[in-house]
Amino acid sequence: MIASLRWIAALLLVVGLAGLCSAQDTEDADPLATVNMYRERARKLGAKGTLPSAWSKFDKRVKDARGMTRTDEEIEALETEGRALVARAAFLKDVKDSREPLEDLLGRYDQSLREVATAMGLKLDPVLTGDEAAERLVSELGRTRLTRQVASDSLRVENRRLSALAEGHVAAQDSIITQLRVELSAVQTKLWETELRAGVAEADRSAAESALTARQEREAQVKKIKTDLGADGGDVLVKADGAIVIQVPGLNFKVGEAHLAGGQGALMDLLADIVGRFPGASVRVEGHTDDTGSRASNLTLSKRRAATVAGGIERRQGLAEGTLEVVGYGPDRPVAPNSTEAGRKANRRIDVVIIP
Repeated sequence: MIASLRWIAALLLVVGLAGLCSAQDTEDADPLATVNMYRERARKLGAKGTLPSAWSKFDKRVKDARGMTRTDEEIEALETEGRALVARAAFLKDVKDSREPLEDLLGRYDQSLREVATAMGLKLDPVLTGDEAAERLVSELGRTRLTRQVASDSLRVENRRLSALAEGHVAAQDSIITQLRVELSAVQTKLWETELRAGVAEADRSAAESALTARQEREAQVKKIKTDLGADGGDVLVKADGAIVIQVPGLNFKVGEAHLAGGQGALMDLLADIVGRFPGASVRVEGHTDDTGSRASNLTLSKRRAATVAGGIERRQGLAEGTLEVVGYGPDRPVAPNSTEAGRKANRRIDVVIIP
């Protein structure tokens, strides 16, 4: 019978007894005001005697909380515990004051179970009573919830399918277009259902769309760079790995030196602006020479010239010194034969490599 009383208390707590003990509409200056109210109410209801263990634990937590900073979650937990204690104490006091026979209590318990079952559209076996009836009710409620969840999921899928078909019909303007869009909608719906079962639908579509968008944006950026450089300013190449190489033979240096000749400001401004169009990208400035002179001296000279250009870009972009990578390849990577003056001029260049 003690177990039955526990079921009664739990059942009444679920169906709303805790609502009778709701907190004040506005919280007092003391964050524990509501908690203290529940404690006092539980004390007056005799919780100390009827629920000694629960009362002792709650009373200790309230005392420990005084004078300490508590989070909103901790205070809310204390309020919930207080409401539950008041509800249980009120129930036990009502049982005690009514002096109701145990047989009548069991009848009230069974009647409450049947009322809950009726409200949920269930029917309990009239032979069952007490804890057994409660366990059966909980089991039936779980099965009912699962059945309704499955039905809800099915309705969601059907709603999506019907929405897709409806969109196809609404968008159609004439018989031919209408028929094509209906067929397309059906194919898309079947594709969506297949991908949904495989678990890859939206992720793969989003990835493909993102890759296409990125490629289109990259092509537009390369086209803009070519336009800005002009026919004589340089060339732009895109490698297989997506790196953008800007070949700039138009930057002139004094013979054998790493200082830019005069009149290079506009071209340097343009290079800095181009680099700034790729925030977060890795940038490498490469220096190249023709094969005139020793390879060792050309390697050193090409790296110094690359450092000069990198420093100019960093200053114009407000970047820290050394942000851009600097490499000197000397005569090792020609783009034209060194046997002609035109070829040697093309090989004396700076390449700015942008890796988005």
